[in-house]
Amino acid sequence: MSSTPTLLFVHGAWHSPACWSKVTSQLQHQGYRCLAPQLEFCGTEEPVESLAGSISQVQELIASETAQGNNVVLVNHSFGGCVGSSSVKGFTRKDPSKLSPGSGKVAGIIQLCAFTPPSKTALYDIINLDTSFHHSGPDGWELIDNGEPTDLFYNDLSAEDAQLWKGQLLKHSTASLKDRESVYAGWADVPVWYLLCTWDQAIPIQIQEMMVAAARDAGADFTTRSFDTSHSPYLSKPNDTTEFILEALGDFKAKSSRS
Repeated sequence: MSSTPTLLFVHGAWHSPACWSKVTSQLQHQGYRCLAPQLEFCGTEEPVESLAGSISQVQELIASETAQGNNVVLVNHSFGGCVGSSSVKGFTRKDPSKLSPGSGKVAGIIQLCAFTPPSKTALYDIINLDTSFHHSGPDGWELIDNGEPTDLFYNDLSAEDAQLWKGQLLKHSTASLKDRESVYAGWADVPVWYLLCTWDQAIPIQIQEMMVAAARDAGADFTTRSFDTSHSPYLSKPNDTTEFILEALGDFKAKSSRS
């Protein structure tokens, strides 16, 4: 059993775990165990047909860590919010149905400009397809066809760095974005810290604020902070993002000790 929670990083659409490295290296240096799996909704040879497999990937890691007595905190980015939040079902104090006596639990969720859908709500139910920067392709992959990735994701990085990260983008399954049945509003079961990114061109700040307001209206425990950053704060402001995560962890620990 560790005295610090295991941090489970859930990347977003078209991305890989490499995007987390500037943040996870700092947290590992401070003694935190960091897990960042490559999720099957992108980067596979063939597009997956649902979100269920990606959720199972995360749940397997949660199950392993909690079985060892370790608490877990999910750190979700963008579309990773749909996966990470869905994955906590049964692993929380509110719903411990998948936990054994003496095991750890999911202590909180950290959302970095991340989607926060209600249960049984697909990403395609949230976005406006008329103005969206991405649409379904003919071969099961989601196409970025209405905007330049360097502007959408990395508009506060240098041109050189933006091109570097653009070159690492992966193909993404359209079906995972349309899957309603797999989605669970786990953000209602644990405290959440949400990082609002004001320069975000992929999920505009108004959409982020709308999702936070809806979650609060549903009774969820949300704390927010705002950064003047793009959609990728872990790249453009890794030190500030790390401090945000540490502040959230301190709050989760305090709330857990009081409950």
